[in-house]
Amino acid sequence: MPTTDIQGTTRILIASGDQSLAGQFVRNLQDNFSLSSSSTPEHALHSAGNSCIDLILIDPKLFPVELAAKISVIAGKSPALRIMVIENRTDRAIDQYALFKAGAHGFCKEDISSTLLNRAVQLVCEGEFWVQRKLIAQVIGELSREAGATLHRQETPDGSAIVDILTPRELEVANMVHLGGNNKVIARELDISERTVKAHLSAIFRKLNIENRLHLALYFNQIS
Repeated sequence: MPTTDIQGTTRILIASGDQSLAGQFVRNLQDNFSLSSSSTPEHALHSAGNSCIDLILIDPKLFPVELAAKISVIAGKSPALRIMVIENRTDRAIDQYALFKAGAHGFCKEDISSTLLNRAVQLVCEGEFWVQRKLIAQVIGELSREAGATLHRQETPDGSAIVDILTPRELEVANMVHLGGNNKVIARELDISERTVKAHLSAIFRKLNIENRLHLALYFNQIS
């Protein structure tokens, strides 16, 4: 949750060397936000380390080199700070996945409407993420593959290897459930139907002798 001043105002820092862009965001954000700006990388990094800031909106042009590394530094210095990245129309597409892993909590186009901008900022300040669904699927898929590499080597309580009990597809589904994916997200990521996901889950429950997806998540926690 964001920190607030005496009046309960959420404090937002707009980090951009483009005065026109910064001014646009200042005009579009609601009056109940306390706004400040940084026009240099040094000042932005210094200000981001200030515990009085709740959210920073970063213009990638301010950090043309190693943006993900800069976001990682900011996130490391101020764990409670929420970070959003502004996507410029004239720039090449940013790597949202790399920035998300580095610590970004949301992304918005530079021409985002005032209504949508305020909603995005408010939700991110409340602890939510403002990202595209495909990014969530990518993150879950990547985490699933990373977890799978470890779980392939794990054994069940009776000494049997997980990989010998579950098929590769069942292991993928189990990994994604373990990481919090619901049936719809799993189906979209694996390009299968939700009915197929349910069928895989039924087989997984039967083979591992467990009752539901909660027990499955707990089961994997025990053997990970």
